[in-house]
Amino acid sequence: MSFIDNVSNKLNLLFKQLLIVILYIGLTLLLSSLFLNLLKSNNFYITNLTYLLIDLIILIVFLLIFRKTIIPSFEDFKKNKGEYFNKYLKYWLIGLIIMVVSNGIISTFIGMPSNEAGNREILMDLPIYSLLSMIIISPIIEELMTRVILKDAFKHQIFYIVLSGLIFGLLHMMVNQSALEFFYLIPYSALGMAFAKMYYDSNNVWVNIFFHSFHNFICIFIIFIGWFL
Repeated sequence: MSFIDNVSNKLNLLFKQLLIVILYIGLTLLLSSLFLNLLKSNNFYITNLTYLLIDLIILIVFLLIFRKTIIPSFEDFKKNKGEYFNKYLKYWLIGLIIMVVSNGIISTFIGMPSNEAGNREILMDLPIYSLLSMIIISPIIEELMTRVILKDAFKHQIFYIVLSGLIFGLLHMMVNQSALEFFYLIPYSALGMAFAKMYYDSNNVWVNIFFHSFHNFICIFIIFIGWFL
């Protein structure tokens, strides 16, 4: 492949990556608008199920888009899940440690990030939706959105891991109070880079999805423990 063809291919993949992010944001806004009345319902179950329906629709769209990646990868993951867990657990632990330490330092000066506060509020108000979304649906969507196309575009390991991690971090930012909250890009991106490293080495997106889901489960479990103590 010539230099020009290589550059052209990378630009096409980056354009696809941009479209995927826009699609995710656009679908979220569109579906939220279409189901606005149901989302504002005072009925606990209707509200939970409507939010869940929106996430499921987005999930189905992403599964269709990435079907050629996820189907064979899932079969491979089922056969080798024990090996994958033992091999990549250390990456999650490293990302978790960096995330916890940096988050603790930043929160000392700035306070709890808006994203975390928002997730806790949603978890309390919409527990059915939150549990299913955070543990199952969101990890699949977010990993497909931030890993697969970028790896095809960038073969350089460090560049890919940093870029994928930063995009992951930015998608988790909710800067509502102060621009200083952009410092929380550090802990979010650290975890994102750990997931990106997993995908770069394994070339199996279900490895990331599993550890992402496992991470969210642990976080929710800790939050519940804190509420009941």
